[in-house]
This record gives sequence, C-alpha cells and structure tokens, in this order.
Amino acid sequence: MKEALNVYGLQFAYTDGEAPYYDRIDEYIDEIDLKSTDLICFPESSIYGFDYEKLCECSRQEFERQQTFFKDMAKEYEVNIIAGLVENEGDHHYNSVFVFDRNGEIVHRYRKNYLWAEEKKFFTPGCSNEVFELEGWKLGLGLCADLGFPEFSRSLALNGAEFFVFPSAWREPYDRLWELMVTARAAENQAYMLGLNAVGSKDDYCGNSLALDSHGEVLGKLDKNEGVISFELNKEQVIERREEIGWLYMTRADIYRKLNSC
Repeated sequence: MKEALNVYGLQFAYTDGEAPYYDRIDEYIDEIDLKSTDLICFPESSIYGFDYEKLCECSRQEFERQQTFFKDMAKEYEVNIIAGLVENEGDHHYNSVFVFDRNGEIVHRYRKNYLWAEEKKFFTPGCSNEVFELEGWKLGLGLCADLGFPEFSRSLALNGAEFFVFPSAWREPYDRLWELMVTARAAENQAYMLGLNAVGSKDDYCGNSLALDSHGEVLGKLDKNEGVISFELNKEQVIERREEIGWLYMTRADIYRKLNSC
C-alpha cells in the first residue's frame, strides 16, 4: 500500500474535426517525466471528445483500439491510468471511465449514470457507483454531470472512497458552478478530488481543472489553456480529517427517505 500517491492530470483541447487525439496525447506524454508518477488521468471521452459524427462511424475494432492505446501506455511507462472513453457493447454506447493498472490490465470501469443534453440521444446510462482499490487507495469515479448529484459522491464516500476522479467536459458559462461543485464534493466527503476538464471546441469547454485535498483546499489549478496538473495524496490526511469532523459518521439516510416521501 502506498501512503502517498503521485498523480498527474492532463487537460487538453478538443478541436472540432481533429479527433481522434492519439497523436496529441502521445505528444503530451513525451513531455512528462513519468518516472515518479503513480497515476495519470485523462478527461471525459479523451480520444474522440464529443464528435458524434465520427463516433457513429467507429467500428468495433476502433472502440477496442481506444482501450488498447491506454493499455499499451500503462504497460510501457508502468503507470496506472484513468481515462474517459466511449465504449461500445452490442447496440449500446456508454460514456465510460476505464482504469488500467501498471501491467496494462483493465481493473475497473464506470459507465456514466447522469447523461447531459445531447448525450441522451447517443449513450445508454450506466447504473452503478462502485468503489475500487488502486495501490492501496479506495477510489470513486464520476463523469462531469455526476458532480451535480451530491448523493452520488456521498454514497461512494460512505463505501470508503478516499479519492474521487471526475473526468469531464464541462462547458462555459458555468465555470463558477464547476469550481463550486468540485470543491464541495471534496470538502463534504473529506476526500481528495480531481476534477479534470477539457478545453476548446465550439462547445466551449471551460478548463479550470482542479485538485483538492480532504479539507477542500486547492492543491493545483489550471486555467483555460492546455496543461498538466500534478499533486500528491497523503492517506493520513484523509484519516485525520474524518476523525476531526464526523460528517460521514452522522449521515441520516432515514431522514432523506422521509423527506422524499412527503
């Protein structure tokens, strides 16, 4: 188990008409020193963005290629990877996050539950929110609009999540809302949080990727330009914070159920 975990997050531009982004990602990776990195993260739908025209043209082999691309990267650099990818299964497409370990094996997958706007026309929603373990840390995953549902993140925290990763493609003019929600999810659940966003495209993705500790304090922040965010997790801080303020031990699910039935 690693008491400290070194994390990188890559914020880059989705440029209309230029997907897929294999070469762009390779160029950024070549510029990063991954020797001391434990985990590197990529935004939502990191290979195709939301170019639905191109996604509709993708063969089953192309969807598999997206996974193979990150499998090979994880293996080559011996680093864990979390990446937002579009997944195909039969007649269904899913907006998913995949987790690859240092051996290039897929060790976890999450399918986005809360689809936004035109996503509903293309994707099938998921129906899970499981915590998984990586390098001795308990992680919870979400995607973009999932941030707007506090009960989603809280359920992950109650199941032990110590670190949240939310690959996203959050749009302007909701920059302030993005920062508020990412910060709130970290502070209220006393967990580390990485809100990793994209920039660019006609959809005006607002960037502002943000990393926070279990106090809700900022560890790193990007602006609206492409860049890398890096920070370190410390397990002892999560333990101490949860002992200091007992939000997670005071939860009253029985009250929520009563309020919902009114």
